[in-house]
Amino acid sequence: MKKLALVLMLTVSFGAASATTISIPTDSKAKYTIIDKSLNGSMATITTMREGPSGISYSQRLYDCTSWSVKYLGDGDTLEQMKASKPDEGMSSIVDNSIAYYIGQRACK
Repeated sequence: MKKLALVLMLTVSFGAASATTISIPTDSKAKYTIIDKSLNGSMATITTMREGPSGISYSQRLYDCTSWSVKYLGDGDTLEQMKASKPDEGMSSIVDNSIAYYIGQRACK
């Protein structure tokens, strides 16, 4: 178990070192780090780490950059929890100035 935690910590640390940090005006007490991003046509998948007063959490979102909609593919306090969580059933419209809005601007570039 300790080896798994160490491997995960090194993986996250390596990913975060080469990742992009962004600030979200509507969540000013937190720092967001993009740890993975892929763009396939108009569909983008982005994984973020949020560090804030409540601790660290991870989220993976799927964006439709054409219709400007999003859905969670997973979220959790660890990468394992994020990967094990169930995705949203459908896409939702993105609300201006929301967290999804600012992350979507980066995902759809």
